[in-house]
Amino acid sequence: RPSTMADSTTPQHHSKTIYLIRHGVALHNIPHSETGAPRDVTDPSLTDPPLIRQGILQAEVMGAKLRRAGVSVCGKRVGDASVQTDDAMDVEEDGDTTLQPIELVVCSPLTRTIQTASYIFPDLMKCQQIDYKTSDDEQHEVLNKDCKIYCHPDVREAFGMHYPDKRSSLSHLKNIFPTVTYHPSITELDTDWSETSRETRQDVVRRVHSFFRWLIRQPHRSIAVVTHGVWMECALMESCPEVLNGGRKRVYNLDVYCGTLVGGERSKNGGEVRNDLHLNGSVDDSLTLRDVHQLFCKS
Repeated sequence: RPSTMADSTTPQHHSKTIYLIRHGVALHNIPHSETGAPRDVTDPSLTDPPLIRQGILQAEVMGAKLRRAGVSVCGKRVGDASVQTDDAMDVEEDGDTTLQPIELVVCSPLTRTIQTASYIFPDLMKCQQIDYKTSDDEQHEVLNKDCKIYCHPDVREAFGMHYPDKRSSLSHLKNIFPTVTYHPSITELDTDWSETSRETRQDVVRRVHSFFRWLIRQPHRSIAVVTHGVWMECALMESCPEVLNGGRKRVYNLDVYCGTLVGGERSKNGGEVRNDLHLNGSVDDSLTLRDVHQLFCKS
């Protein structure tokens, strides 16, 4: 079977269309059915919780809407009359013909995000898994363009102390989602998660930076990132806080934001034209996240 690693000479596109998608409603997102109280995130029984039926239906509706808008893997426009519009979803009916068809879906290695990706992009889950061949420098690996769905640890939720953000074992994930390709740094057990300490906002921001540096090197032009609320809020607040009204607006389940990630471009004489993304006063490897807008939302 083909490797998901491309040759080091593979040209990368310096501009990517990115769709940031928060997962659907999962068990820990709803109040306790008997008491009505918020879920106790320190309860080990909430480890890596799945989507509830509401979250599954949300993801199916969003998948139909994205396909109707022409945003689907490999550029296929697929109508889906079997999925009815959810009144709680505020979406554009006619779609936007300028949207770029998605070529790669990257999701967090938590069950609720992989589930969400599977319901939004069901055709991907039918594809044969592609063997992953590691490089000497895993931080700078380049995927083969045939890779269509990929789990990357940098897009997981802020972790530590809260059990919903503790990952299931890798063998369990592979058993449930056998067609997904997993980043080689994902170990059998979630050794990053800790009972006594939790990531700070800056920890998450560092992972956002790391992920964007990885993403800009990939051969895919248009990528959907199925991730989490805190991760998305950190990414948006660092690059384009105005889309969240300076932090007064939250990211809700199945919200979708679209933008363009731009890397250092080459001038006619071969020199690099820097498009610096200033995050907290620092320059992040000539990256710019721009033209971000909310594509779909839950009203």
